[in-house]
Amino acid sequence: ADLSKLRTKSEQFVYYLSGHLSMFLRTEFNLELEDLNADLYSNFTQSIKTPSCISLFKIQELNGVCLLDVNSHLSVTVVDRILGGRGSTNPEERGLTDIEKALVEDFNLIILEEWCKQWSSSMQLTPSIIGNESTGKFLQTSPSDAMVLVLSMEASFGDVSGPMRIAVPYYTMEPVLSRLLSTASAEEKKPVAKMPRWHEIYDDIPVDVSAEWDAFHLTLRDLSNLQVDDVIEMDPDLITNTHLRVEGRTCFTGEIGLEGDQVAFQVNESISEAVKLIGKKNG
Repeated sequence: ADLSKLRTKSEQFVYYLSGHLSMFLRTEFNLELEDLNADLYSNFTQSIKTPSCISLFKIQELNGVCLLDVNSHLSVTVVDRILGGRGSTNPEERGLTDIEKALVEDFNLIILEEWCKQWSSSMQLTPSIIGNESTGKFLQTSPSDAMVLVLSMEASFGDVSGPMRIAVPYYTMEPVLSRLLSTASAEEKKPVAKMPRWHEIYDDIPVDVSAEWDAFHLTLRDLSNLQVDDVIEMDPDLITNTHLRVEGRTCFTGEIGLEGDQVAFQVNESISEAVKLIGKKNG
C-alpha cells in the first residue's frame, strides 16, 4: 500500500520532469516510469552497466548519499544537444570526458531538483551533486545490505533511448516517507460529513417563498412623486438575475419567465444561505 502511494507520486514526478527536460533541451524528451521497488544496495550497484554515468548526490536536509544512474549513450546525446547538435550520436557506448561531465551536470541537476520538488508538501529538500563515477563496481556510499528505493525510468530522445534510475537509501528517505504516509493516513481517517436526515414530518410544513429583483435606487423625491400609470424602465438582465427568498433569506438565483400560463422560476445557482437553511447545494 505504501509503495502504491509512492508510485502515484513518482508518476507525477516523471510527467513534470519530461516537460522540464524538453524545455531545457528545446526538443521533445519522453519519459516513462518503468518501476519503483525496494532492493539491496549491493544488488543495485551490481546491476549498473559499465560504462555508465553515475552522479553521487546528497540532500542537504537528510543523511546519506544517493545515486543517479543515467545510460552513458543517453548522456553523450544530451551533451551533443547542449552543444547545438541535433541530439543524434554514434551508438557507441562510452564514458564521459571531464568536459562532458561538466556540461551534463545541469541536466542531472534538473532531474534531482524535480525529484526533490515532489516531496515539497512534506519537506523542502535541496540536492547537490558531490561526485561522479563511470562504474558501480567500487561504489561504497551505503552498506551492502542497506535497503534502497529504486525509481527506474525509460527515456527516449532523438533516435536514442535508455534507462535512468534514482536510488535512495531507505534510511535517507525515512523522515520524508513517515511524514508523507502519516499525512495520507490522517486524511483517510477524516470523518465524512453526514447529510442531514429528512423526516416525513417535515413534508407538510409551510414555508414562505418569494422572488424579487435588486432593481434600482430611487431618491426620496422621486419616490414621493410616483403616481398611478407612471412607467419605470428596468434593465432586461434582471429577468436572468432573479433572487428566490426562503423565509426571508436569499437562497437561490435564477431566471423568471412564463411556462404555459404560469409564471415559473428556474434555479441556476444556490448560495451559502441555501446550504445553511436546507443543507444541500444546487446549481
